[in-house]
Amino acid sequence: MSNQYDTAHAAERAAAQKMELGGYKTALIVAVVAWVAYLVLPYAGTAHGWEVLGLDSSSVKISIMENISGWCALLGIGVLTSLTVITRRLNYGLAAWMLVAISLFLNLWGFWYRGSTANGASIGMWVGVLASLIAFLAYCRVAFRRSPEQIAAAEKARAAASCLDQVGVLQTEAATTLPPEENPLLIDDRRRRAHKR
Repeated sequence: MSNQYDTAHAAERAAAQKMELGGYKTALIVAVVAWVAYLVLPYAGTAHGWEVLGLDSSSVKISIMENISGWCALLGIGVLTSLTVITRRLNYGLAAWMLVAISLFLNLWGFWYRGSTANGASIGMWVGVLASLIAFLAYCRVAFRRSPEQIAAAEKARAAASCLDQVGVLQTEAATTLPPEENPLLIDDRRRRAHKR
């Protein structure tokens, strides 16, 4: 029984390491494509999205929060979301979800910042927010969804765990098949036994 349970439990763990993307795989691919567009489109003024990463000094002042947002988007959408779509690994997906959430918040903050500067938000900034929003919403829908393989493995593990040994089967039968008045497990005969002594 233990070997059967260990095998079923190992299969359940292996199934839990995969993220069930379903129809949201397309949304994540769209987010990655939008993020690539964000890199090449004008971000603010003459600066492009790739300049937000701080790799090049431009005439447009980029704040540290926008740099952090750009790096979170690079890691969350560019790297981890691409790996999640390819491998369906849960760890990649959850890490991407966290980074995309940070990037989305900082992108929204960036709009406030851009409103107070000479170089307002351009199309690239809007596309970057859209990429983060799409990825964030998709991850919200799939992060804790269980795949059919995981549900089947959990059922097998539960069935293997519920198998009792022979003594357990006899105890269960004795406890459930007799009426309560005749069940030796439920009869309180301590006074009768004490009187016999």
